[in-house]
Amino acid sequence: MKFSKITKSLVAGCALAGASLSANAGVVATSYLDVQSFGIVAYYDEALTQQVAPQDLATFITITGGLRSASSSTGFNGVGLPDSPVFADDATSFDLAENTADGVFDCTGPSCGILGVSNNSLVGNYAGALAVHNDSLANGYGYGMADSIVSGNALADPTSQASGLTYAAASVGSNNNVASGNSDIADALTTALEITVQNVSELYLGFVASYSLIVDASQSIGSGQVSNATTSAILSVGLGTDSSNGTGGALGFNFGGGYVDIGPTLLSRNLVNEGDDFSGSDTGVFVTTGTSDSGFFRVGTGDYQVDIKQESTARVSLVSAPGTLAIAGLGLLGLAAARRRKS
Repeated sequence: MKFSKITKSLVAGCALAGASLSANAGVVATSYLDVQSFGIVAYYDEALTQQVAPQDLATFITITGGLRSASSSTGFNGVGLPDSPVFADDATSFDLAENTADGVFDCTGPSCGILGVSNNSLVGNYAGALAVHNDSLANGYGYGMADSIVSGNALADPTSQASGLTYAAASVGSNNNVASGNSDIADALTTALEITVQNVSELYLGFVASYSLIVDASQSIGSGQVSNATTSAILSVGLGTDSSNGTGGALGFNFGGGYVDIGPTLLSRNLVNEGDDFSGSDTGVFVTTGTSDSGFFRVGTGDYQVDIKQESTARVSLVSAPGTLAIAGLGLLGLAAARRRKS
């Protein structure tokens, strides 16, 4: 084969590699967890037949201290918002103005200006979050984005409900890009439970939530590209004995075979725990209206620690496949050789 034909083959390989690298590509990960209501259900009896009225439950529970925060962080090729927690003025209050923690909204990357997302714009907006996810995949957008907010206090006022949004999304549409988003909500509350109702020594408490959820990692890439994406959403509640003042209450939990004494350990229960990536056959989770519960804790008079956590994470990357880079490199060498031969 003549050298000119070899050069032409190399140039063709370079062109094909360039075509695969420049094709409309997209790698997207979204975690959208919108908890519309989070509350407490309580019963007087182990059989769960005599429910405690919310206004009566309020007389048993006193929040003695704690913190509430909403945090966000983003990244796009090493640039973005570092972890930035915002704290509620008073986590123990039943006043919305005082117990709300509104996290920082941030979007970093070249496509942020066309997404139409702003602070709290996705609260109660499942369709909007899904549209951003699908549009990003179709158009190869580039960004890392996050938002978070929590308000209401079901422990301070069991007649009401708490709500919270964590949203994290990341998207890349061209090679050698990395994007990420993370948002979380944290409640760490100390509560004193005083059971003074006649003939009652214990209560049975459960935590319930209704929510909308998107957890999905998707890709549409060329043959000469390597992608990675992970995303997750978690909502959990933990209850444990607080013995710091020597008045820790006894704690039990029903795992399905009757109540078991827990002791001083903080027992955490997941109400939502979903993830997605490109391994296996997982195709994401899409829930327009979902409900879940923690199961039931057995509690008595004394002090307890309550930890409520909600978190969304998303991370994506897109790079050239090593073989494609080698072909492109050979093509460039061929072009250089051809030019030297002509000269």
